Amino acid sequence: MNLLLDIGNSRIKWLFHDHTENVFYSSGAMHHDKSDMQALFYEYWSNLDCPDKVLVSNVSGQHIADNLDVWIKKEWKIEAEYVKTEAFSHGVHNAYSGYSKLGVDRWMVIIAAWLRYRRHEEAICVVDCGTATTIDGISESGQHLGGFIFPGVTMMQEALLNNTSNINTVRKLIPSLTFSNTTEQGVNSGCYVAMFAAINHVVTSMKDDHGGQLRCIITGGNAKLVLKQLTAEFEHEPDLVLHGLAVFSGLQQ
Repeated sequence: MNLLLDIGNSRIKWLFHDHTENVFYSSGAMHHDKSDMQALFYEYWSNLDCPDKVLVSNVSGQHIADNLDVWIKKEWKIEAEYVKTEAFSHGVHNAYSGYSKLGVDRWMVIIAAWLRYRRHEEAICVVDCGTATTIDGISESGQHLGGFIFPGVTMMQEALLNNTSNINTVRKLIPSLTFSNTTEQGVNSGCYVAMFAAINHVVTSMKDDHGGQLRCIITGGNAKLVLKQLTAEFEHEPDLVLHGLAVFSGLQQ
């Protein structure tokens, strides 16, 4: 039994994987906005069974990694294994010349999308709607085409809230596709439209480039927010980073 950890910019998500039966179970998530990380780990993980391995994708810095290492070694007597971005893996060629600069979470998503969803003569567009939104393309032959990175809905809202005056918090408002009659609703809906419009534009461009043969996958915490407004048919996989961890670590064939 292995514990897969995705340490993102705002949350830690996890999933247990029984590698003998190839079954995933016991998922969970926590926000890592507390200063006392050790207490946070105890709160969420003290009742978990001790895993055989802990495999980690971390894009949130060394501080969290150091705290995680201390807790895992103390409580489970094992050491966490951190996956890294590579130039080539599992049939996919990284588009970055400085391949280590590609975020490991994006690399996990790319690998998982390629191995789980590829079809003959179809390119892949994979979208991750998290704190930031990323869009990556993969050619029919497994060549990563590069990607786009832009703020997620909350980050866009915060940019406006922090850099303009007379705009109140808008996060609890329901986004609308119609013209807004308040500044708060205008910000909320504007960020929403910007997010799905960008995704639709990239998908349309990729379809033109690949003769319409395109498979579209979406993941991340804000995926459900935009799914209904996407023009292409998307397959929704909430735990794609974690599935990528299993694949990348040789746990899932």
